[in-house]
Amino acid sequence: MDIGTSQEIVWALISNALIMLTLPGVALFYGGMVRKKNVVNTMGLPLLATAAVPLLWLGWARATAVEGASAGLSTGLSGALALALVTGALVERVRVIFFLVFGSLWVTLVFAPVAQWLWGGGWLSRLGCLDFAGGAVIHVSAGVAALASAVLVSPRRGYGRTEMAPHALPLAIGGASFMWMGWVGFTSGRGVATITVAAGALVAIQVAAASAALAWTMVEWIQRDKPTALGTVSGAVAGLVAIAPAAGYVSPLSALVIGVGAGGFCYMVVNYVKPILGYDDSLDVFGMHGIGGTWGMIATGLFATTTVNPDGSDGLFYGYPYQFGAQVLAVLVVWAYTGTMTILLFKGLQLVLPARVDAEAEVSGLDLSQHGEKGYS
Repeated sequence: MDIGTSQEIVWALISNALIMLTLPGVALFYGGMVRKKNVVNTMGLPLLATAAVPLLWLGWARATAVEGASAGLSTGLSGALALALVTGALVERVRVIFFLVFGSLWVTLVFAPVAQWLWGGGWLSRLGCLDFAGGAVIHVSAGVAALASAVLVSPRRGYGRTEMAPHALPLAIGGASFMWMGWVGFTSGRGVATITVAAGALVAIQVAAASAALAWTMVEWIQRDKPTALGTVSGAVAGLVAIAPAAGYVSPLSALVIGVGAGGFCYMVVNYVKPILGYDDSLDVFGMHGIGGTWGMIATGLFATTTVNPDGSDGLFYGYPYQFGAQVLAVLVVWAYTGTMTILLFKGLQLVLPARVDAEAEVSGLDLSQHGEKGYS
């Protein structure tokens, strides 16, 4: 085994450990943004996803997606992450048992096939579609599933009329910081990347997250006269999402453009499109991940270059306009498949298992009604 191969194996092991930081990061980020009576439930659902998905992956889901080595491991961990993100659209009203059954079916029938199409040598990857670390596989699929699920489960009681402000912004800010750290492993540590490509991806991550955070902050500052800390970390998360598909293929300057676009686009959807359409995506999973992932996939088609990733010289990248068309195709396919399958799974399961808690349980809070616990007195 040569030194280069040894370095790549060591980095793959380190990066997969770093990936695990995104999971408590999501739990803290989401937990800080809900009301006190639902914090335990909101933090518990992502951790349940973390426990359930690896067991599914060892079973039937792994056979339909990516086999072997660190790529298979990181894909399995990514499926925990994707399902954890979906919870953000449903918190404060979904039953735990419904989430577990729906989530198991969703990972098996939605996430795993999409992962195979793009990461497992499937038909989209053979067409040349690029998704370095999950722009479509994780973020578009989770974002679209979140939107469909949020619409089907109906808004929280009092949504639009009752104050539902975050109860603990420091938790959310700390969670976003953990996510940023975990993204280093999650994005630059893909099992298919060489050390050189991984180093370039790490730079792209930092540039995109920073530029998106500043873009969101500046737009919010101009519009509302004051910048918020939540807006800054939300922008950073949007940048992390958008750079995921492109990180190993784009220059730092392109990463800057992708980050600025992510901060602007996601801000507009969260603050303007969502209120106009009236859907209750509790923690803006669609606005952050669905839109950020979509922009990142399309931007990959505009900015991917063999100068950054030499693998493109072997035919991986086809150049504009083919690459752009391939990326748009991947986005359209994942949107259509994920949306359709999520609706079918959700509505079908609702026929035998209620999706949301009753009115009394929702008013008293899901911490007590679903877990018999209280996060805050």
